[in-house]
Amino acid sequence: MGTVRALRATQERVLRAAIYVRISQDRAGEGHGVARQTEDCQALCDRRGWTVIDVYSDNDLGAYVGKPRPAWERLIGDIEAGHVDVVVCWHPDRLTRQPMELEKIINLVERKGVDLATVTAGEVDLSTATGRAAARIVGAMARHESEQKAERLRRQKQQAAEKGLVSGGGHRAFGYERDGLTIREPEAELIREAADRVLAGETIASVCRDFEARDIRTTAGNWWKPLTLRQMLCSARISGRREHRPGKSSTAIIGEIVADAVWPGIISTEDSDELRAQLGRTGTGRITGATGRVYLLSGILRCGICTGRISGHNTGRGRRYYCPGAPGSTSCGRLTMGMDRTDIHIRDTVLLALDSPDFRERLHRRAKVDPAIRTSVKNDERLLSELDEDRTAGRISRARWLQMSDTVNARLETNRRKLAAVPSLRALEGLDGSYEEMLPVWEARNISQRRAIVTACVSHIIVNRAARRGPVFDPDRFDPQWLV
Repeated sequence: MGTVRALRATQERVLRAAIYVRISQDRAGEGHGVARQTEDCQALCDRRGWTVIDVYSDNDLGAYVGKPRPAWERLIGDIEAGHVDVVVCWHPDRLTRQPMELEKIINLVERKGVDLATVTAGEVDLSTATGRAAARIVGAMARHESEQKAERLRRQKQQAAEKGLVSGGGHRAFGYERDGLTIREPEAELIREAADRVLAGETIASVCRDFEARDIRTTAGNWWKPLTLRQMLCSARISGRREHRPGKSSTAIIGEIVADAVWPGIISTEDSDELRAQLGRTGTGRITGATGRVYLLSGILRCGICTGRISGHNTGRGRRYYCPGAPGSTSCGRLTMGMDRTDIHIRDTVLLALDSPDFRERLHRRAKVDPAIRTSVKNDERLLSELDEDRTAGRISRARWLQMSDTVNARLETNRRKLAAVPSLRALEGLDGSYEEMLPVWEARNISQRRAIVTACVSHIIVNRAARRGPVFDPDRFDPQWLV
């Protein structure tokens, strides 16, 4: 008798339903897609007499790409806690398009005794082998559909890139109007300024700080950050060329230049190639040194005793350069000198060297770039694009594609390193005439720009022991290692 009453109580119990809705892409951002799913799911619950405890909505989130889905995670937590009797969704593929994730759902439903009901596919009984097999088939077909769609989109993007067309979506490109074709001149001038300053040796962080002081923001209304500015300066778009980042390289800073674009360039292709060579590789100073330098000569000065890099600091006893001698490092910690007198002495040494026409001529000869290197870079970028197209069309095998791509990429990286190693003399622009004429120009520039002037002339400066101890400044202890 007690068993019968318990069975009736179970049958009469109102099931607690959790509605899960999801749409992969909501371009308008108004949530109409999930709203329609919610209405249909609510109607199903009303017909079955289920009580909806909550609606779990993941709007504009795909279930195939593996991004976090906050509402989904909350639903799983409520199922684990025993708050849900039945999960209601519009179609099984709204839950997941990942077979591995589906197996987790099957395991969870079995453990918690939760039912699954859909508007378009009826109830899915995951407690039986047949029901689980049906769910797996639906999941496999959903993943197949997603993969096919991804392949079509990749091919469409590649084709648009090869034709030099504008890629839609996202915020307006800085420097261009909303159509992506018309140059917005005030912003274009800022791009040219940033490019000139970085090519002159100024750090990206320094340019970002200056832009913030001048209230210059991105098209999204944010302050310029080093990574954001670096990405823009590395983009072939600002030189009127189209680049493509196929496959796993889509997150790379630079892609393959595949065509001349239908929009005009803001900077020259030569400047763009130089920026891409300098900033497009990890491990270069301008990338890792994102915060810039605070002192003029820190890192440029080298200890004459241990050859370590000399740092700068500001203490209660004044600003000084010193060999750190940090525990565990190879630096000796035995050299120190006043910063202000050192900065003035090195400034005068460099400007007096630039006062020599012979020294300038030797610098210019060293800074010349072999045109064959630039040509090789352009040809190899075009060749990589053609190889990708041949592989997609099935004209070459994957093994052959890998072999040829590796060869071209290795040559491309070598030539990009050669371009990045060529010293830039842009930092010296405006520094003409005698020492007296150059001094005001030096004083008008910031620390990063002054450092660029120094490094355009010297590789580093060795600091030896002073001839005698005491507060007397010894200019003879400095040994500049001139580039020419």
